[in-house]
Amino acid sequence: MDNDHAFAELIQEYIAESLPLAEAVSDAFLALERRWQEGDAAAGEVVELKGTLHTLKGNSAMMGLRPMQVVAHALEDLAARVAADERARTEAESALLVEGAGLLIDLIGAAADAQSGSGEAEEFVARVRRRLEADAAPAVPLRLERRRAERRPDGAPDAGTVRVDFRRLDTLLEIFGEAMIEQSALTEVYRRLAARIGSSAEVTDLDRVVVSLRATMKRLESALMQTRLLPISTVFNRFPRAVRDLARDEQKQVRLVIEGGDTLLDKTILDRLGEPLVHLVSNAVVHGVESEAERLRAGKPAEAVLSLRATALADRVVISVSDDGRGLETERILAKARALGLEPASPTPADVHGLIFVPGFSTAEQVSHVAGRGVGLDAAAAAIHDLGGGIEVASEAGRGTRFTLSVPLTLAIVRSLIVEVDRERYAVPLSHVAETVRVEPGALHEINRQGVVMWRGSAIHVADGGRLLGTGTTRTAPRNYFVVLFAGPRHRGLLVDRLVGHQDVVVKGLDPTLGRPDVVSGATILGDGRVACILDAAGIVAQREAA
Repeated sequence: MDNDHAFAELIQEYIAESLPLAEAVSDAFLALERRWQEGDAAAGEVVELKGTLHTLKGNSAMMGLRPMQVVAHALEDLAARVAADERARTEAESALLVEGAGLLIDLIGAAADAQSGSGEAEEFVARVRRRLEADAAPAVPLRLERRRAERRPDGAPDAGTVRVDFRRLDTLLEIFGEAMIEQSALTEVYRRLAARIGSSAEVTDLDRVVVSLRATMKRLESALMQTRLLPISTVFNRFPRAVRDLARDEQKQVRLVIEGGDTLLDKTILDRLGEPLVHLVSNAVVHGVESEAERLRAGKPAEAVLSLRATALADRVVISVSDDGRGLETERILAKARALGLEPASPTPADVHGLIFVPGFSTAEQVSHVAGRGVGLDAAAAAIHDLGGGIEVASEAGRGTRFTLSVPLTLAIVRSLIVEVDRERYAVPLSHVAETVRVEPGALHEINRQGVVMWRGSAIHVADGGRLLGTGTTRTAPRNYFVVLFAGPRHRGLLVDRLVGHQDVVVKGLDPTLGRPDVVSGATILGDGRVACILDAAGIVAQREAA
């Protein structure tokens, strides 16, 4: 068992070291293919990549991972031919290089499965051998430097770097969360004690300690979160090859531009961000981008541009997926909305465009797993909302479409507004709070059995917190405040009794077997020891129950 555990750790270390190298090879081969298509037959980076391929081959051989070893070796031989003979720099060779690099990435990512990929690897190697043998022009292979296999032949790791299993970081975060709860409890006890005793030297000393502890905990939180952050390029790097392959399937030319790959995000969010981005990128290539003929008729370059950008903004990260395609077809969206009975009253462009996130909504004449504005977009929006984020879309006819995602830096600790409803306290993530408003007499109205209130010149639905949460179905007394929640362009008010204050809360997951309301996303422990539910603001905004 110990040997198995040790080997599993070695495999994870192999993946961590080798996957970025394979992704760098893939990016270089994709760039090479593009340049060759544009008429530039230079192949200088192939020579530079020989060390990386040799490293991948050696690392794989040491681990006994033959599929990775033989694919890296085949790529080495093919790259040598390409570098030595300009006549071998054809579309067939570049396609093989790109395919092989992609296969290598897939094999390394699945290295924990000892039975995975052997057949694909052997088939690819056989095709490379046939290609090399069929090349009539003799080419002198590059003299590859034969070096002893080592972990990193092109540079040893920084001596100050220690690789830590992410599960240990999760444990540290859990312990820190408990410490935060105890620190909040200490602050609460101090406040009660100070109110009872009044001013004294001991209370002053305790006040100083409490303030200092709060500052130290914030520093510890910042340092701990930094250990959990990874560059978003770990997700973005999967898209160059995916876009290239999908564009070829669609017989389109699409150039992917990636910016902000060094933007940092918590690994937990990165692990869940890939799927919604796949939906958005695939949708842009298949539906957003026109065919080459359409683009030329519209006076556009035959090659479309798809951009993937990330920017850090305070405690959130903003990601945009934009294309220079045809844009959303507003009239077709409205026609579909009418057919489904979803047409909004006095719709704004944002209202119309937001309909593409409705489950099952699509304007595609032939629906496939990637075709049509709407297919997969509801899943993408739901996934982003589950992360405590928001998604918006903006489009201009003939100019393109931009999806903008906003996600929190981390899911572990959430800055929240604590509210009280029927003597129960709840945490509302501040990232979804637009405003808190005192309820004035006569401000609430009911239209079609929906609570409505005027806010910033517009009527928004408002829900009673007790009814929504099942705590006050018989209550007749009015609530004192409403909290304006938002998810994307939509807003909804939530009636509450009291606003307690702001607090950083540690998110605790709920056991799904216990059941929970749809509008609750988790739980936390407050400073006074009480358990409080964390409300799912996006779920509340989506609710359409009577207030």
